[in-house]
This record gives sequence, C-alpha cells and structure tokens, in this order.
Amino acid sequence: MSRRLHRFGRNGFSTQVYLVALVVALIGPGLLFTAILLMRYASAERARFEQDARENVRGISLSLDRDVAGLVSVLQTLATSPRLKDGDFSAFDSQARLVRGSLDLDVLLRRPNGQEVVNTGVPRGAPLPVAPLPIDAELAKGQVRALVSGYVPAVSAEDASYAVGVPVTVDGEVVYILSFTVPLSRLQGILAREVVQGWTTGISDRNGTVLARLPDPTAVVGKPRLSTLRQNQTSTSGVWEGQDRQRRPVVVIEARSRLTGWTVGTSIPQTIVDARVRRWVWAFAGFGLLVLATSSVLAVSLWSRVTRPLRHLAASGPALARGEAIPRVASPVHEIQRLATVLSDASLRIRTREEERDRALEDTRRGLSALKESEARFRHMADSAPALIWMTDETGEVSFANLHFDHLFGMPAEALADAGWERIIHPDDLDMFRGAFQDAFAARGPFRMETRIIDRTGAVRWLRCEGVPRLDDGQRFLGYTGCNVDITDAKLAEEHLLLLIHELNHRVKNTLATVQSIATQSLRGLDGPEAEIARAAFEARLLALARVHDVLTKESWDGAELSAVVADAIRPLDGGGTGASRFRVQGPPLRLPPRLALSIAMALHELGTNAVKYGALSNDAGTIDIEWAVRRGDEIMLLLRWRESGGPPVKKPTRTGFGSRLIERSLARELAGEVNLSYEPGGVVCTIEAPVPPPGLLERKTVAAPARIAPLPLAG
Repeated sequence: MSRRLHRFGRNGFSTQVYLVALVVALIGPGLLFTAILLMRYASAERARFEQDARENVRGISLSLDRDVAGLVSVLQTLATSPRLKDGDFSAFDSQARLVRGSLDLDVLLRRPNGQEVVNTGVPRGAPLPVAPLPIDAELAKGQVRALVSGYVPAVSAEDASYAVGVPVTVDGEVVYILSFTVPLSRLQGILAREVVQGWTTGISDRNGTVLARLPDPTAVVGKPRLSTLRQNQTSTSGVWEGQDRQRRPVVVIEARSRLTGWTVGTSIPQTIVDARVRRWVWAFAGFGLLVLATSSVLAVSLWSRVTRPLRHLAASGPALARGEAIPRVASPVHEIQRLATVLSDASLRIRTREEERDRALEDTRRGLSALKESEARFRHMADSAPALIWMTDETGEVSFANLHFDHLFGMPAEALADAGWERIIHPDDLDMFRGAFQDAFAARGPFRMETRIIDRTGAVRWLRCEGVPRLDDGQRFLGYTGCNVDITDAKLAEEHLLLLIHELNHRVKNTLATVQSIATQSLRGLDGPEAEIARAAFEARLLALARVHDVLTKESWDGAELSAVVADAIRPLDGGGTGASRFRVQGPPLRLPPRLALSIAMALHELGTNAVKYGALSNDAGTIDIEWAVRRGDEIMLLLRWRESGGPPVKKPTRTGFGSRLIERSLARELAGEVNLSYEPGGVVCTIEAPVPPPGLLERKTVAAPARIAPLPLAG
C-alpha cells in the first residue's frame, strides 16, 4: 500500500480519478448547500408550526374570554334590577328564569353567608340550602366586579361545573352574590370550534385542574393537569416539550385567559410536528445518492474517450519545447481537439498571449482600484452623514455602522455585533423594538418605528428608525439597510405645543372670567328678581362654556367624545354624583369636532337649566333620558334625543325665551342640521339631527360608551 501511494505521489493520479473527483466537487457543494437550506427550512417550518399552534391556542383563549365577558355582562345587568333593592325576590325569580330560558344556565342569588335566596335550578317554593362557593368570600369584600371559580365538583362527574359571579350592592354594601352555574360542556363546545385533528387541547383552572379536553374528556376532566407535559421549556415563550399520558414525545403550547386566569393548552405529538420535514430529509438523501452514483458512472464511461488523445498531447510536449511542429490530434472532445490546434500554433502566439495577459492583469488592477475607491467613497459619505446608517447580514447581525454611532454612543461599530445594539435602546422600549424588528425580519419586509435611546452622556433621545430589505439579482434576502434619524427636537416641539394649548386654555378662562366680571358690573345697578335671574343665567352659561373648553383642551382641541361632553354637561344637575342618578344616558362611541362639541354642550346646559326651573328636575321624581345613535350613509349623521318624564305637566310657553331661541335657531344653524323642541304633556322632548364632519367615528382616541348600556337606534 505504501509503495502504491509513493507511486501515485510521484506520477500523479489518472484522469479517471480526477473526473470522479470533479463530479464530486461540482455536485458536493450543491448537495451541502441544499442540506443547509433543508436545515433552515426545518427550523423555519418548526417555527411556523409553533406560531400556527400558538394562534390556535390564543383563539381559544379569546373565545373563552368573550364567553365569560358575556356572562358577566348579563349578571351585572341583573344585579342592577330594582327588584333586588326592594327585596321582591318573587319578581326577581321570574326575571332570572327568563334569563335561564334564553341562556340555559341556572341563576343563583345567595347572601354572603351562602344562604340561597333564588335558584332557578329548583322548582319555585322549594327549600333552598346554604351552599357557598369559593368565590363568595372575595366577592363579598366588594373589591372586585366579577370572579370566575375553578372546577366545582358534583355528585356525578357529568354534572361538574364552574361558577361566574358578581356582587350585588345596595347603598355601597354587598348584600347578595349573583352567579351562573355553568356546565363544563360549555367549555367543550368552545374547544370543539377550534379542534385540530391529531391535537389534544384542554382547559385547566388556576389550580391546575382539567376543566375540558378534546378528545376523550371523561378520562381527565376533574383531575390534575399532567406534570410531564412541561418538562423542557423551549426558546419560544409558552412552548414546552414533554410527554403525554402514553409517554409519547409532544410539543405543548399554552396561553393564559386574561379574564379567568385559566390555562388553555394543546399538546401535539412530535411525529406530527416533524412529519413534513422528515419526508424532505429522506427525499433529499435518496436524490443525493442517486445523483452522485449516476454522475460517477458517467465519468468512468467518458474516461476512456478522453485519456487516449490526452496521452498523445502529453507526448508532444517535448517537441513544443524544442520548437518543433506538433501534429494535430483527432479527438471526439472539442476542447482536446482545440487544444491540439492551439499547441501547434503556440510558438507563434506566445508573445501575443503574454501581451494579452499583461493587459488583462492591468485591467484587473484598475477594476480592483475602482472598487476600493467606490467603497471608500461610500464609507466617507456614510461617516459624514448626520444620521445613523447601518447594515445587517442575512441573519440580522449588524455588519456595518457609520461613525455617527461612535459620536452618539461612544462605542465603535464592532460593539454593535452579537446583539450589542440592545445596550443603546432604552430598557422600557427594548421589547417593543425587538419585537417590531423580528416581525419585519420574519416577513422580509420594511419597518419604521420611533424609540428612545441612551446616548454616551446617559441622556435619553428619540430616534426614528427605518430599514428596508436588501435583495440580490435572484431576489435572495441579504439583510437590511437602514437609517436612524434623531427626532428629539418632530418630540420637544410637540411638548411645547401641548404647553401652548394649556396656556391658551388658561387665557380663554381668564377672558371668560373678565367677561363675567364686566357683566356683573354692568348688571350691578339693576335690582329685582329679573336682574338676579339674568345674572345667574349668564354666569351658568359661561361656566358651561368653560367646562366644555376643559374637555376639548384635554384632547388638544382635536375633538371630544360625545359621552364625555354629555357627562360634563349633566354633572352639575345630577346632585354632584351623590345618590341615585336621575339621568339615563346611552349611545355608541362618537367623536365630535370642537365646533359641534361646544354647540351641543351649550344646548344641553339650556335644556338642563329649563328642567331645573320648570321640568323634570324641579321635583324629586322626574327623570331625563339622553340617547343618541349614528346613521351611516354618504355622511355620518348624529341623532340625539333629550326626553323628560315624571315632572310637572308641561305647557307650551306663550313666549320664546333666550334658551329656546339658542336651541331651535342658533344650534340648528351651528350644526347645519335640524333641531326640534317639543313641549309634550309628559315632558319636554328635544331632537337633534346633524351631520358629523371629520374627525368622525372611532378615531385613535375614542372613549368607549358606558358598558352597561348597549347602543340603540332612536325610535319614535
């Protein structure tokens, strides 16, 4: 063996060996690169699979929250029933049974000690037991608005349930606990809507007790969650690796319900996760072996046709060195035959070849010099720019940063590698920035955001960060190129503008105070009841105007939420927030421009003042309904109605006062709509219909309407 190796080292290997080696050299890198891509594909496929599973689990969690929120809303509505305050349990029992008929859930009303007062699950008049629930003690404290229990056992496992409860308060004290008894089958229904073939999905309470599972719920419901499911936590939050009850490797994805604190989880057999990747691996291995074997056979078959003319050419070498003519060698290989022709003319063309070689080398040197100069110009331009310019490679690592980084942060560009850039981001913004970059990186798309950073002096500054993906001619992702611009000054100016708005509001209030003082001085010489009434009305109107100015100032005069305008207008008329409210307000979220907000606030003030003097607020029994709706079409229309009831009988006045003229004429003109003031015997009714110009519905600062009242269209 050693002699053979010595002979090969002295004489070289045959062309057969080199042809086979050439085949391997040509195909090998491609196979290696394909293997690397396959590994990256496997990783990406695993990440995508986990993301899909997380979305599925989060969808179940959101469905669970929506279901619980709906039950809580029904209970909170029942808790406001006047029958509970009056102690009329028979009437409340009828109301609760209507709810049970629509929801198919038993309603229980208990005292804090657990004594049941109403139970729709038993016949009327049947004795009711003392049956407290674990959530009663916490609800009785009055510190929470609603609670959801965990697993509530029953005599039969099929009758196990969970409870949703709210406190019932009278005069600020919790006197009852109102709850639904919800069967676990309701949770099974939620899971069934999101079930995936081959996955095991379940819900467990805060104590780890299983409430629902698909498939085969009867085997585990009511039992502790399997501990072996969470053996190893992966790098992805909420994703675990473990074993199921059959000791099979599984991937577990979990999400926590925001309202209940329960855990929604799904376990997926590892075989399902890896199935697709495994097929690609086997296909790649078989294809690679087939290509390599076929190429080697073809190389050996071509060897004999190539070696014979090559031997003749090798034998003609000494003749070429001596300057002798070389006979042309016939060969089926075009390149060999061409080589023979070239060798025969070599003696005449050597000098020409040398000159061509020298020119090619010179061209190469010039090209390299131009490339270096271009790179130097780019670096000079980047380093001279007043912004932060950077580039990443295809893995997201920073590969270039201009000198502005050193000037701003006191560290060289090399320090930004290996996630070193995280040190310059403000800690409160780091997770947000990292998440935005990772989302854009995964989508291979551009990103733009604003974030705070800490400069070399420790000061906090604002940057606008923008990045675009960099692709080659084959649309392959090469990394990001980005630019960060210091915007600490598009932020200080914004704060200064806010200060100016507050100063303007302060001066408007001073102006209103001056107007009030002038009016008071002007009316001081007048005596009698009419002068006092005029003075009080004038001051009240100025105060109403000032209050709505406060609401608009809080929103930087960008507009105001209608619910906030209404609440501010009726607050002085509603006893300062003490006792039961005499106003019933309902309507959807609607954002008004400043002009409409001012006009409607003044109209509500005039209507309220009239109600205090002559209408529903002039006695102790009257109430006022304020409701509005939104009609969509070519333009957004607001329909608002003020209705008084329970006050003294109403008669149409013989003369039109300032308030009526303000409402019917000025308000209609300001709103570019219609205003109808009707003096019905049961109480004054004012209807307003007006278009709402932009900014319109549901802008970014929209404030939700009261949760206890659903938006209703205005009826006649």
